Amino acid sequence: MKKNVMALSIAAMIGGLGFAGAASAAVITGTTGATNAAASIQAGEMAKATATSLTLAEGGVGNALIVPYFTTQNGNMSVFHVTNTDTDNGKVVKVRFRSAANSDDILDFQLFLSPGDVWTAAVLADENGLSQLVTSDNTCTVPHIPKNTFIPFRKGNLPAFAADQNQLTREGYVEIFNIADITNVKTWDAAGAVSATGTQFSPLYKATKHVNGVAPCSAAGEARTLLDDLAVTNFTEPTAVAAGLQTPSGGLMGDWYIQNIAQSTTFAGVTTTITANGRANFTHFPQVAQPATATANDVTADALFRTTFVRDAVGAPVTTAAKTLLDEDVPDLSTPMLPANAVAEGARAQASDLLAALAVTSVTNQYALNAPVQGKTDWVFSMPARRYNVVANYGAVSGASGASGPTAANAKYRLFTDLSAAATQDDNWFYTAVNAAAAPAGYGAGGTGQKAAGNTTVDAATGNICVYADGQKFWDREETTGTTGPTFSPGSTTKASFCGEVSVLAFNDTGKSVLGAEVARSNTTLGYVSGWGRLDTTNADMGLPLTGASFIKLTNPSAAAGMMGTYGITWPHRFTK
Repeated sequence: MKKNVMALSIAAMIGGLGFAGAASAAVITGTTGATNAAASIQAGEMAKATATSLTLAEGGVGNALIVPYFTTQNGNMSVFHVTNTDTDNGKVVKVRFRSAANSDDILDFQLFLSPGDVWTAAVLADENGLSQLVTSDNTCTVPHIPKNTFIPFRKGNLPAFAADQNQLTREGYVEIFNIADITNVKTWDAAGAVSATGTQFSPLYKATKHVNGVAPCSAAGEARTLLDDLAVTNFTEPTAVAAGLQTPSGGLMGDWYIQNIAQSTTFAGVTTTITANGRANFTHFPQVAQPATATANDVTADALFRTTFVRDAVGAPVTTAAKTLLDEDVPDLSTPMLPANAVAEGARAQASDLLAALAVTSVTNQYALNAPVQGKTDWVFSMPARRYNVVANYGAVSGASGASGPTAANAKYRLFTDLSAAATQDDNWFYTAVNAAAAPAGYGAGGTGQKAAGNTTVDAATGNICVYADGQKFWDREETTGTTGPTFSPGSTTKASFCGEVSVLAFNDTGKSVLGAEVARSNTTLGYVSGWGRLDTTNADMGLPLTGASFIKLTNPSAAAGMMGTYGITWPHRFTK
C-alpha cells in the first residue's frame, strides 16, 4: 500500500471531530457550489448540497430505494438488483435489511457501485430457517462479501423473548441509499495524492471501477486494503475529498423479485424510491461496531438511541438512551439528507419529511379467490419509516408475556420520537397516550390538531407494535358490497390491522397463503370471490406512511406434465394522499 494512502486513512480516522459546511463530521453539506471541479477538490471542498425536499420518485430513480418486502418463508427466495444509472461517477451505498416485526437491523453493509454498475444478490433460508445473503457479483462491499459465500443474518438486535429468532429473519424489508459519490475527476498523481498537476483518477475510483468485468477490490491486495481502511474512517470534508468522495447525487434504481422454484411461482416489482431535488448531504459513517462519535440526537430519529424529544407510551419524557449508537447503525433513513436538516436535532425534521412523503390516506387494490384456478391473495403493507416515530424497546421487558412482557400496559416498551416543532402531538403519524402530569403545557390537550389518545397498541403474543386502519370496504367485480364489513383475525376485529413494520393480510386463507407469511400476519374472511377493496388510512388527517402490493397466485390444474401450472401476479397498491 502506498504510504500516502495509509497516511490519508490515519489522518481521516483522527480527524473525525471536525466540522464542515455547517454539519458534523459524518454529515457534510459541502462548501462550494462547484460540482466535481478539480479546483474544488484540490482545495479540499465538496460540491455543496442543494436539495430542499424529499419526494417519491415516480420515475423510479433517486437517492433512496426501499424494497417493501422480502421473504424466505416456505421455500421462497428473494432477489435484488441495484443499478447505478450514473455512468460517470461511482456510488457508496448503505444496504440494510430490517425484520418485518419491528424493523430491527438484521444485516447491513456498504456497497461500492462503479459507474453504470448493477449489483445483484439473493436471500434464502438455511437448513435451520435462518436467512442468509449470497451473491455472485463482483461489485465491492464492506465488509467484503466473497462470491458465492453465504452470509448469515444477525440476531443480536432481535428480542430475547422471541420463541424463534430465526423466524424474524425470514421476512422484512430493505433500505438502500446513496451516502456518497465516488468522483470521476482526474486530479490525483501517480502516488495517489490530490495534485494541481494530477491526471489520474483517485485510488478509490480505481479500486472500485470494474476492469474486464471485475472490480480490483474484489480480491485481496492493495485495492481491497484501501477500501477497508476507508470504511473505518470518520471523515472530515478535506479528508473525504482527498479520498475521492463527493456529496451524493442519487441515480439509484432498484428491482426485486420473490421466487419459489418448487412451486414455479415468481412475483416481481420495483423499489419505492425517494429522491432529493438536488445534491444531498454526504452521510458516510464507519462500517464498524464502535460507539459513534456523532451525537445520536443529530443523526437519527430512532428513539432507541436518543435522549431528547422521546416519550414513552403514556407521554412521559425519556432522557436516557435505550441503546448506545454504533457507527454501523448509521446512516439510516432519518440521517439528514437535506442541508437544511444538517443541524442539531435535524434528524427529526428528516424523519418528518420522509414520513410525509410516504403518507397516504387510502389504499386500494384487487384480490382474486377463484376456486377453479385455486386463486389466493395476500396484501403486503410496508411501513419503512415508522421506526423513526415509534420503536419497540426490548430492553424494557423480561419474559415472554404478561405484566413484564411486551404488553400495552408496559409504558417503556413503546418509545415515541416527538417530531412536532412545538410541544404538541400534531406533527406525529404515530403518537402516545398522554400523561397530563408529565406532558408539557398544551401537549395532547385535545385542542385543534392534537391527539389525546395514542394510536398504537402492542400484540402481547409477538411484541409487534400495531396500528389500525380507520375503516375498509370491499366489492366484488359486479359492484356488490356488503352492509357489514369483513372480520379480521387474530382477534376478530372489524378493522384491518398493521401489526408489524411489514404486515401481510391473507384473504380467506388460514394456511400457508400466497407468501407463507408468519412474522406479522393477519387474515380476513370475505364473502366474495374476486374484486377490489379500499382501506381508509386517514389517521387524523395525517395519513399512514406505507407502501406495498397485492400478491395473487393462480394454479392451472389442467396443466400438462412438464408445463408450469402456477402463476404469480404483483399489483402495487394505489394510494390517495
